[in-house]
Formats: sequence, structure tokens, C-alpha cells
Amino acid sequence: MYKHVFTLICIILCFTMPVYCLEETTTTTTQTYQWIVVGAGCSGATLARKLLDYFPNDKVLLLERGIDNLDPVFTDETCSPEPHIFNTTRPVTCTYPAIIAPRRSVSPALGSHIFTSIPQPQLKNRTISFGAGNCTGGGTSINGMVAFRALREEFEEISATPGLEEFNYHAFLPYYKKIEDNENNNPKVFWDRNGNSGRVSVTNHKVGTLFNEKAFLKASIANGVYPSDINSLQLGGLSKAQATITSNGRRASSAINYLDSTARNSYRFTLKNTCRVRRILFNSAGTQATGVEYQTGNQIFTAFATKEIIISAGTVETPRILKSSGIGPSGELQALGIPVIRDMPVVGTNYFEKPLTLANFRLTIPDNPKMNTSIVLSNSTFRQWKYYGTGPLTGWNNPWAVHGGSSNLDAEFHEQAPLPDTTYNFTNWMRLVCWNAETKSRGSIQLNPSDIYGSPIIDVALLRDSSDADKLIACNYKFRKILKEAGIISDDLLPSTSVWENTTAFRDYVFSIVSATQHNCGTCRLGSNSSVAVVDGRHRVFGIQKLRIMDYSIFPYVLRVNPALTLYALSEKLADYIREDYQSSPPLGRVTLQFQCTPPVTAINDYSIWSVKNKHSKPYVYHWSSTTGVSGSFSVEAYSQSYFFTPVDSTQAVTLKINGVTISTKYATNTTCTY
Repeated sequence: MYKHVFTLICIILCFTMPVYCLEETTTTTTQTYQWIVVGAGCSGATLARKLLDYFPNDKVLLLERGIDNLDPVFTDETCSPEPHIFNTTRPVTCTYPAIIAPRRSVSPALGSHIFTSIPQPQLKNRTISFGAGNCTGGGTSINGMVAFRALREEFEEISATPGLEEFNYHAFLPYYKKIEDNENNNPKVFWDRNGNSGRVSVTNHKVGTLFNEKAFLKASIANGVYPSDINSLQLGGLSKAQATITSNGRRASSAINYLDSTARNSYRFTLKNTCRVRRILFNSAGTQATGVEYQTGNQIFTAFATKEIIISAGTVETPRILKSSGIGPSGELQALGIPVIRDMPVVGTNYFEKPLTLANFRLTIPDNPKMNTSIVLSNSTFRQWKYYGTGPLTGWNNPWAVHGGSSNLDAEFHEQAPLPDTTYNFTNWMRLVCWNAETKSRGSIQLNPSDIYGSPIIDVALLRDSSDADKLIACNYKFRKILKEAGIISDDLLPSTSVWENTTAFRDYVFSIVSATQHNCGTCRLGSNSSVAVVDGRHRVFGIQKLRIMDYSIFPYVLRVNPALTLYALSEKLADYIREDYQSSPPLGRVTLQFQCTPPVTAINDYSIWSVKNKHSKPYVYHWSSTTGVSGSFSVEAYSQSYFFTPVDSTQAVTLKINGVTISTKYATNTTCTY
């Protein structure tokens, strides 16, 4: 009898309180927000925070597949120095010192998802595994924290595409400065040096180096590898790396930089972790994104956005989400029974990854027992890090890197001590890391027929074009020679000297050891139209309203440098684009010409960008003229800087004068710009 009465009450409640009944008896609930961001990595966390700041009346939903960075796995309070914190098969119990970064990138237990490619015939059917951030902060929570700006030439290459003019160096520079809190900020050295009030901590390596740096620089220059300061002038060459590490030795991830307590405590912000987005939802016409469907455990939920949806799920997951939603190659989608919302053959193609090789050497300096793993992980050094932010656990030895420049090669030089590494029973060894950023090979991302919402089929295509190995080989031989001439290395550890001395054997070694840099991009590339690209210059998916993409998948070419700083900057830039769309507030870096050009210039790519900083207490009027007689003028206020544009190409010299006195004559760099 009581059972029947209870059933009757439930039936009555279903009619009188349908919302509560629905929540309790089905696996689907619905929520509505103004903005939905998919992926809480570098880009997603940045965008979510900027949307909260720019739209004070709007609600933002941030969906993350992995755990939160404030999970006990990541927090400081229960830190302990036990060796198990370095065991990649178990969760850690603290925010791990910055030094432990590389361990996380290969461990599912430590906030990383491991993707594995299909067998690669060109690599004797080896599969390639690589990690991706699977936690709030994404890659910035597990990466090596190397902080480099992209090179000027890379912006120029992208901005040469119609519709992408605002990808030029000049338009990006204000955003690099905006995001950075850089300890090297010194406007007296370089006008475009660094910012000092941004959210991203950028510091110098504090652990020091075992290198004889003077000998290293001398040998590098003698072999045509010239020093540069990539983070100042963004010109290629040999440079000391900085790191996204705070002044007290903590990792500066986007989960901390942007999703601080102000964001997390806002009633307008919702962060949902361990949520896998299955697909995007559309209006009945299939022309506008309206929401997303996501899964937590065995429950499926839907969420709707009244303004826009931004996908920031990464180079692998973003094309997977688009395809499982019906945006992609129609043949692939139809074969899997997925209704085609928009036929877009380029989705998931152009997978671009830098192939990477490793070579180990014994250092000429003596072994230092004080730097072995057991001592580095001792209670005393751990307390140094935890309570004082000092000691060997506040960073890791990766001070030198080469990106392009005169050598057109890319490499990093890793000293292993004091990394907790047991590869050898001595500490005086180093690793040369070479990669090829100009690889010709392209892979792809395809849906898995057995589970269209699961991990996709990944073809990394490393060294599929065998000529891609040539630059890797040249890089290894070049820098081994430099290290030997500098007296830094003594013995070859991996590969052996006999392999180095046999070019055929060394080429075989490259194919046997090549791996992924984990800087993959290109699967949802930017471009001028949908026949060659997925999104336009404002990150809008072609043919679909209210849907954008912001992650490394949109880059048409892989950057030579580590991409974190550029993704931070671009995310801030996209946030400004969105604000402009809704509030008519222009982004940084967009400049209007302040002077007349004679004769008038019609081709936008005939302009060259210049910068002038006035260090005096009164404004100055600057006059410029070119060798072809074109001239103009502009003013710069006291103690400020300004940009100006000369309508001449890189073959013409430009003279800059103040009060008739020449202060500069040099050749311009031809740069595309928008004004």
C-alpha cells in the first residue's frame, strides 16, 4: 500500500514540479549562459577571464575535460618531499616544484592525456605518443615553461594572407607586453622590451648553468650562429630562454594567472571539470551554433549560449569536436552516419608537428655528487622551495636555445643536473634537442569509427617526407661541433661515437629516435576562405554563426619557438575582437596614419613599420624621407613612443631627421599592416 502511495506522489510531483522530476529521472539537464568556452587550457582560461571582465552582466561556462588545478593533486598545502612525487604512475600531493614539469607531460596521473598515433610506416611502424594538458591550465600546467615570443618573420608570413593582415608583428606586440610581468622589463634598453604588469610571470632561470658561456658563445659565433634577444627584438638566433615561473619558484599556469580567486568566486563564472564535450548544437537551419552537449561520467548534459561558443580544446580535440558535430569532410561524416552541417574538407588536415631528436653527451666538468637525485629531493631543498622560493627546485637548467636566425636551425641545450633523472649514474651530462620547424610532412585527425566522441585517429606523419630528416641531421652535427669546440662536452653517450662517425648510421638513428615536440597545430587553420581554412582572421568558423576557435590548431604553420606566450597574447587579442564586435572598442595595435604620403600609395603591403621613442621632456616632430623622394612627418609626445609607416619597400633606405639633423638611416623591413 505504501509503495502505491509513494508512486502516486511521484506522479503528482512530475506534473506539478517538472523541472525537479526531470533532473532526478533522466541523465540530461540543461543550462543557459551567454558564453561557453570549451577547454580550460592556455587559451580557454584566458578567454573565459577576459569575457568576465569585458561583459560584467554575462555568465560564462568553462568546460574542461581534466581535473582542476586546485585539486589536492596540485595544491601546496600537503606538499611532501617523498620520492613518490616523481613517480609518473601515481598522483602527486603538491603543486610540484617547477623543475618537475617534464614528468607531468608524459603521465595521465599528473594532469596529462596521452595520445598515440597510428603506426608510422616511415618509422618502421612505430607509434608516436605525446601528452596534452588534461587539467585546468592545459599545457601551461604540464609544459616545460619555456617563455619565448614568436619571431617577426613568422608573423609576416601569416599576415601576408588576405584577411589576416592584423596578424602582423606590430599588431601582436602590444599583447605580448600586456600579458607579461617580466623581470627583465627595462625600457631604457629596448622600447619594445617587455611588460611588467601582466598576468603571466616571466622570469630568468635561477638555477644557473654549468656551461662555460663565454666559450659557448665564441664557438657559436665562429660557426655562424649569432646571439640575439628573441624576447626583445623577436629576431632569430641564439638566446637565453626565460620561463613562466613566478619569483618564488612556482609554475605560472593560466589556471593561476587568469582563473584566480576573483574569477572563481564570481557568481557569473562556472567551471566544470571532467567534462568531455561530445558535440556542438545548432539551430534548425544548421547555420548558427546554439550550445554544446557534454558528458560527465555516464551522464549527458546540454548547455546553451545566447551569444557565442568558443572551442579551445587543442589541435587534436578541436577538429574531433567539429567533425562529431557535423562540420568536416562530408564523405567522412556520411560514412559514420553523422548529419552534415557544413562540408568543410580542410577540418583535421594540415596536422603540423615538429619532429624532434635527442643526443646525450658527458660534460667535461667533474661529476657533482651534491647534485644527485637523492640530495636534490632532500627535505632541506624541498623546504627551501616550499617556504622560501629558493634553491635547485625553483627551476630547471634550460638556459640556451637557438631559433632560426643565421643558422636557420632550431635547438635547445638541456643540462640534466639538478633534474631528478636516473638515466645515468652520474650528473655531469647534457642533452642536445634538435627539431625541424620547416617540415614538409603533414598528418591528419580523423574520427574513430568505433567511438566518434572518443580519442580520434591521429596520423602524425613525422619524417614522412624523408628530406625533413636533413635539417635534423645538420642541426645535430652543427651543435655537437660547437659544444666540442667550446670544451663543454667530452664523450658521446647517445648515440655512440661510432654512430656519429657514420652518416648512414646516424640517419638511421634519427629515424629510430624521432619523436613529437608536442607543439602540434594546423588542423583548424586560419585563412581567407573555407576552401583552404576553417576560421577567418577573427577566428570565426566559416559558414557558422556564433562559433569561434582559439587554440594552436588555428595556426597555419608551426612556430619555431614554444607557443605559450603567443597563445596567451592571441587569446587576449581575440577577446578584444569579440569586445569590438559587441561594444565597438578597437583592439590594441590598430593605428591610423597621422601624415600625408606623396605620392599616394594604394598597395597595403608596400608599407613598412617603424617605431620611434621620444625620451625627452617635450614633444618632437620627426621628418622622414626615402631614396625615391617619398617623405612624411609625425609627432611623438614627451616620454612616449609611436609607430609610423613608410610607403616604401625593403629595397629603399629611409632617413629619419629631427630639426634637420639626421638621426637614423637604414633599410626598412617590408611588413603588412592594417590601419
